[in-house]
Amino acid sequence: MDFRVISAGLNIRSSGVVEPNNIIAVLPQNQIVTRIGNESDNDKWWQVRTTLMGRIIEGFANKSFLASLLQTKDKVLWVVSYPSLEWFIDRATFIKATAVAIRTDNDMETAISAFHAKGIKVYGWRWPSAQRDRALKEANRVVELLSRGLDGYYVDPEGEEGKHYDWDQPDLDEIAEDFCRKITMTSPSKLFGTTSHFRGAKIFTQLPWKVFIEYSNILLPQAYWRVKQGTVSGGNPQKNYLTAIDEWQLLGGSRNLIVPMAGELEHANAAEIERYAEAAKMQGVSSLHFYTATEAVKSDVWKAVANL
Repeated sequence: MDFRVISAGLNIRSSGVVEPNNIIAVLPQNQIVTRIGNESDNDKWWQVRTTLMGRIIEGFANKSFLASLLQTKDKVLWVVSYPSLEWFIDRATFIKATAVAIRTDNDMETAISAFHAKGIKVYGWRWPSAQRDRALKEANRVVELLSRGLDGYYVDPEGEEGKHYDWDQPDLDEIAEDFCRKITMTSPSKLFGTTSHFRGAKIFTQLPWKVFIEYSNILLPQAYWRVKQGTVSGGNPQKNYLTAIDEWQLLGGSRNLIVPMAGELEHANAAEIERYAEAAKMQGVSSLHFYTATEAVKSDVWKAVANL
């Protein structure tokens, strides 16, 4: 099971005792660790494993400074672009969002300041180019935004044949590795997630899934049930939610990192939003992600999201 570090810094030790010479590493706040030992829940020390800056670390941690990922509560509103920042702030506050995810070709600096003033976290996201120079340009922009207060970043690798942002090709592992490492080495305590099609390798067979998942501390399969082109896999929010969990576990994702997304909002109805939330509740997932805010979203859908 996976946990998040809740203290400002957590010592990982070679044994379950406090000694000056047995500290292996100090983990930053929000670092994800996996419990690998057989200790009881009442034991003070748990054996854990984590990956920090490309290095796999195993040792013992004081459980008092760990919180189950299932205890994390977030309501995140995604957006591609908005008619005005004021409009998007209004929508986010109306639904009682705890965070927003904004595509990084918007004015992120202004958005970060405006949302933080209202106590709302800001994540960036992008379907980046699969070409090295363009991919690293996006990574460098994210690094700069993280230094300006961005709370985390979600990469959206997908496939689209013939386009420079087509990640569903062979031999892209090295580019993916450089992209992920560039961002996560800068701010290892902040969220770095991967989002893509909820059926995973069933849709994008050559995408470098392993790399993106290895660097992620949250996984966001796009469990949409209706889009502009029509229904997706039968149009059942709960079925697609469960399929997303199964398929992303097959990719190597940890069950407790998988948070399926709802969408697309402008093609959904209120009852479906409630069914999506019910699926999350049944799976013990308390984070909800909604793609995407547009002026075409119906008022009853906005109300349904606000009421969750």
